[in-house]
Amino acid sequence: ITPAEGRGSNFMLKLDDRTLPSGFRSSTRPFQIQRATRGKALHFSFGASIYRVVGMDVADAAFVPDATELRPQWQPRLELLLSELEESPAVLRLSYLADVEDPGLVDRRVQALTRMINDNWRNRDGNYRLAIEHEVFWRMGKPPQNDRRLTADGRSRGGDTEKQP
Repeated sequence: ITPAEGRGSNFMLKLDDRTLPSGFRSSTRPFQIQRATRGKALHFSFGASIYRVVGMDVADAAFVPDATELRPQWQPRLELLLSELEESPAVLRLSYLADVEDPGLVDRRVQALTRMINDNWRNRDGNYRLAIEHEVFWRMGKPPQNDRRLTADGRSRGGDTEKQP
């Protein structure tokens, strides 16, 4: 049944990648559009394949303090990562282990690192579209309350108005 039987109608079908088996990723566009007219059968085909998953774990120590820039000693490691990604199609899983950092800073760092990797990937003329998944793991299970940061001896700094003895 088409809404406009004389002209036909466009139908869009989208693949829900959550329905794919573990380790599989869509290898075609996730959606397809076809025009249906009366008496016409539609055929939608989607592709999926197993991709390698390359993991990259980062933490506060990899960045310049209170900034989104990688420390100089870690920048050459990006070249090694990109070389590994060029070997065969892969998904990059970027994990950030956060402790007492500001949640906004953590998000900005993850986004800056994602942009840096994507820019370098485009400059290399990668032979496939690089997908980057990212997740943040909080050492304490959630971001710190009231943006209070702790010193090595467990005292709070930055968010307290109380004087420490």
